[in-house]
Amino acid sequence: MNIFQKRPYIVFILPGLTLYLIFVIYPMFYAFSLSFYDWSGFGPKTFIGLQNFYSLFFDPRISKMFFNALKNNVLFVLAELVLIMPVQIFFAYLIYRKIKGYKIFQALIFLPSVISTAIIGFFIMIVFDPNIGILNTTLQFFHLENWQSAWFGDPKIAFPLFILVTMWVGIGYCMMLFIANMRGISEEMIEAALIDGASGYKLFFYIILPQLWPALTNVIVFDTITGLTLFDIPFIIGGSQGGIDNSLDFLNIFFFRYAFGNSYNGDTAVGFGSAISVVTFLMVATVAVFQLKYLRRIQTESE
Repeated sequence: MNIFQKRPYIVFILPGLTLYLIFVIYPMFYAFSLSFYDWSGFGPKTFIGLQNFYSLFFDPRISKMFFNALKNNVLFVLAELVLIMPVQIFFAYLIYRKIKGYKIFQALIFLPSVISTAIIGFFIMIVFDPNIGILNTTLQFFHLENWQSAWFGDPKIAFPLFILVTMWVGIGYCMMLFIANMRGISEEMIEAALIDGASGYKLFFYIILPQLWPALTNVIVFDTITGLTLFDIPFIIGGSQGGIDNSLDFLNIFFFRYAFGNSYNGDTAVGFGSAISVVTFLMVATVAVFQLKYLRRIQTESE
């Protein structure tokens, strides 16, 4: 009797596992090996050891861009956790309590989550374009020219404005996780709390919120990973240079510039881009593992 007869489930696992090893695991190890080479993507590779990593952290020009991009990623993660997540919980609670018209309200909030990010980026540019954008045109119509701005072309307001736009774009998905968690709360517990006079904010803070740890754990880790690997919308808005004065530069855009077209030197630097990807992966993996371990310990202690 062969192994497939003893463990028939291997037959079902093997095709997916093979594809995963070829298209995920192998590229990860290959990128790690490339990080030790100077290579443009064509021709021979030159082994340079840790030089790519040294340049990333200590080269005056490159490290300045790297740490600026990292700072933007960290600020975006903090904005997700401190600003966006409470709004997601609030809207989830409104829908959970079935306010009037909650189904339409839920559909409108979740809508951006099912639209392509390219289309969302196009909508954003239609609104905030400094020349033909709806916002500046509306302000001009009401003779409020003093309020007009370059918006994403102004490095002082580009990042805060990006946070506001992202709040609208990303609020729906995690909101649905909170709604699912709330609907899993025992009805008997809710009814007992209502009988005891816990309504409104008391019901939310003393009954609902403490029961949201499963969703909170997933959302915090998900938001952190999303924030540290952000690419699509800031790339559409700010381009490969990360906006004016790199105000919308993030680690993945910084990686893109070097791995697929180094605008500073006029060529590609696949080896250096691989070093950026390795550092990003290690940071994301470390933070995610730490968060999962810490949050699950808190959840266990609270139970």
